[in-house]
Amino acid sequence: MAKQGLTLEQKQTQRLALEQQRLLGLVLEKNDAEMAEFIDNKVNEIQALEKKQDDNDDYDTGGNDNDNERDNNRVPNEEVNAETNGDDDTMAWYRYFANNRSRDDEYYAPTAVSEKTLTEYLADQLGELELDETQMIIARAIVGNIEENGYLSRSTAEIADDVTFNDGYMVDARQVDEMLAIVQTLDPPGIAARDLRECMLLQLRRKEGTEDVELAIEMVEKYFDELAGMRFDIMSRRMGVDKERLEEVFKHQIRRGINPYPGNAFGSRSDTSYQVTPDFDVELDEETERVTVTLRNNIPTLQISESYALMNERYRSASALTVKENKEKKQIQDAYQRASMFIEVLKQRQETLFNTMSAIVKCQPDYFMSGDERDLRPLGQQQIADMIGKDVSVVSRAVSNKYVQTPWGVKSLKSFFSEDINGASRHEVYDDLKKLVEEEDKKHPLSDDALCDRLKEMGYKLERRTVAKYRDALKIPSSTVRRKMAR
Repeated sequence: MAKQGLTLEQKQTQRLALEQQRLLGLVLEKNDAEMAEFIDNKVNEIQALEKKQDDNDDYDTGGNDNDNERDNNRVPNEEVNAETNGDDDTMAWYRYFANNRSRDDEYYAPTAVSEKTLTEYLADQLGELELDETQMIIARAIVGNIEENGYLSRSTAEIADDVTFNDGYMVDARQVDEMLAIVQTLDPPGIAARDLRECMLLQLRRKEGTEDVELAIEMVEKYFDELAGMRFDIMSRRMGVDKERLEEVFKHQIRRGINPYPGNAFGSRSDTSYQVTPDFDVELDEETERVTVTLRNNIPTLQISESYALMNERYRSASALTVKENKEKKQIQDAYQRASMFIEVLKQRQETLFNTMSAIVKCQPDYFMSGDERDLRPLGQQQIADMIGKDVSVVSRAVSNKYVQTPWGVKSLKSFFSEDINGASRHEVYDDLKKLVEEEDKKHPLSDDALCDRLKEMGYKLERRTVAKYRDALKIPSSTVRRKMAR
């Protein structure tokens, strides 16, 4: 029987350990905003668990064991010295200091608000116009059909049908055309154009009507095909203007003065419009060259309710119990155990988050001193996992959906990681890729294969598809599009 009891106890311990690991993985993925709701649900679910009402005595040293259990979701203040043991001398010239703020501390907590989408930006401008109900419905339908690059994707007749059948307003293409003319007066210039020619004309007509601008309008309006083919000699004969003059007007008024994709300055519909509240602060003291890492400890302090603590102690010391009391004892101990485990998990979450952020700062010292993304080193999550003594899956969860307020803005923790590309980070490759495109012959832009070859000459061993992926990430058009833009 004793052996059976030992087996049951081992199985129960293993089950609890697995449950604790599962719960830790779950809370690590959540940010503070998500944790607030999650904790409220747990407090309602676990009867032995409650929020501590008075935080003034959090660190009383004269308390009993229960006091310690109530406070064990706190992360103690800690100072981290980033000087290494000789493996990396680059971090030896300044020190890191790290601490944790309580949720009751008063301090400025800025939030990062991502940029508005193009649709939201246009909708705000529509709200400032004096439009009747039907006009507003049509205008919103037009805006809803504008692609992320700024072009209108459907005809006015199709939009009229949409408004008629979907919104119940009997309108025709003429009414949509009238509203389209109004939408095209909104910012950014060139918005809601149906093709490149119209986009260019919309922007040129916004400019001051100088002779050069009027000449550029004539070139686009009457000789667009010749302009696209860079046939200035033909335009010169037909317009009666010197070829050199036309080339200068093209250079300054069109190629440099026109944005062929007016919507690209805005975020996409999928990755914007969310508010981001940082989970950490990183502050830089330039005089002392010290970097302070702070975990914003905004989750409430939890404790085991006094009644459950007393009942658990009473049943633990009791000798002979009735069947009913044994059943109640099991319920009390189960609730007490679940509450204790959840408090411990919260403590582990805070410690893991803090250690992860501190390790990231130690691995990216140059960036946190300069704010220049080119100073970011190649960094993998396994490296951080090794530093904090955790599995890489733990680090992956810890950095998921987490943000840090730095002196240079709010950054995603994932942005500090990049693969090692022949000793360089992805940010360095991005920088060199942009330079290659900026310095290329605009009339003969580099293809992805050519960019790949150039980067290989610079020491980066990359595949063409990887270069294409990086180019897309930088929102650099393909060589075909760049060639058309240069004409």
